[in-house]
Amino acid sequence: MKRLIVLFTFLLNVHIADAQFGISGGLSTLKGFGTPKPYVGMHIGAEIPRDDQISFYGRASFYLKQMQQFDPGQNQLLVQAYDPTSPVQFQFITYDQSFNYTVLEGGNRYYIGEGYDSGFGAYGGGNASIIFNSVKRKYDWGTVSEADYYLPSSELPKGSVFNLGFGLEGGVKYTFSGLGTLYFDTGFSYLVIGYPSNATASSASVSMWTPLMFSFNFGFRKDLY
Repeated sequence: MKRLIVLFTFLLNVHIADAQFGISGGLSTLKGFGTPKPYVGMHIGAEIPRDDQISFYGRASFYLKQMQQFDPGQNQLLVQAYDPTSPVQFQFITYDQSFNYTVLEGGNRYYIGEGYDSGFGAYGGGNASIIFNSVKRKYDWGTVSEADYYLPSSELPKGSVFNLGFGLEGGVKYTFSGLGTLYFDTGFSYLVIGYPSNATASSASVSMWTPLMFSFNFGFRKDLY
């Protein structure tokens, strides 16, 4: 929620400062190189044209979580009995683990064809992105009593990964006079920094994180004057 408030404050300030301002939204997918399947989500964004060939854009994309696929026996934790006299001091439980993406990106776009404001055109450019991964574990105690056993002190149910990346994008658009613009674009980003907050985030990153990502976006842009 805080990120959305910051984003909308930014959009409002830009709109006040500039005569033309585009707001956009749509569907997105994200596929990491070597990861099992794509993430699906949505995006909102803003675009400020400097002229009919060059613009600056910002975009926030939110992707649904995926569950990590474990090999048999890999997602086990050893829990210990509260009572030191218990005949069974240690038992195993299992857990499920989820991973998602939130992407904040911005950069320049260069238009060819009929340009930013009208008709059919193509665009491309570079961008920088800040990416957050959220990691969560859900424990399955099975027949083990949660009241009688506790997790190891090193076990944390949540974690996150902070990433910084750079990339390129390209797309096509068609502007309907007086209505708005349909667009489709694709891009890739290379993450130069990936910093996990704790051991839980680090373990999830082993199979679900990748430094090379590809995105696909389809949406609609409306320009305000």
